[in-house]
Amino acid sequence: MNVFLESTKGFISFIGAGGKKSTMYALSKFVTGRVALSSTTQMFDYKRAYVDRVVDLNNDDYDPLSSTNRVIAFKKKSNKSGRVAGLTDAELSKIWFSKKFDFMFCKADGARSKLIKGPNQKEPVIPSACDLVIPILSIKALGERLTPEIAHRVAELCKLWKASPACIITKEKIVKLMVSKDGFLRNLERVKIIPLINMVDSKKELADGVDIAEMALNETRSFDKVVLGSMSEGKVKKIVYR
Repeated sequence: MNVFLESTKGFISFIGAGGKKSTMYALSKFVTGRVALSSTTQMFDYKRAYVDRVVDLNNDDYDPLSSTNRVIAFKKKSNKSGRVAGLTDAELSKIWFSKKFDFMFCKADGARSKLIKGPNQKEPVIPSACDLVIPILSIKALGERLTPEIAHRVAELCKLWKASPACIITKEKIVKLMVSKDGFLRNLERVKIIPLINMVDSKKELADGVDIAEMALNETRSFDKVVLGSMSEGKVKKIVYR
């Protein structure tokens, strides 16, 4: 997990699909020091097993920065049941620049719990104070058909890949997503990038992930390493360098 921490001053955003929140939770457990969890977009509520306190910024009677809890999740009320609303850039900056936290981990787009996604024109929403972005996809999307059951924003992926719905998701298609300005690299001109291929649970998935990582590194200079891992286990399985 140190591979991520070595490339940041502490403010990391997570985009893509296939494990953003599990990666946030895994990193929160791994690091020492205080952690703020946050989001710029609507999402399912935080799992209380992974946080010491959840702060609703709509509650004006509570000063969240005075707390001494180690892992604090910040949210606002949503009009959808089971969801929370994202914070504004100003709210995130206020928390981060308070110097009360050693790390800020922020979910910067939505994927509705799918394995892979194509961003639309408004995504991702990267906070101005963020200095590292981790784009994520699940290796388990490889070989599957492009359907709404496994992919978020199927139409965007079809446009990117010049393919039809229900096409087979190949290594070449995943690489295109990783290296494209209309994919992983959208709105990431000013930050460091370390892609994560997640849910690697078998030797075959590891080998396939290495192939994809090497292909991607041959096609872009926007990042110089790709991490393969299983964030539900809090494990990095391999780091592929240029």
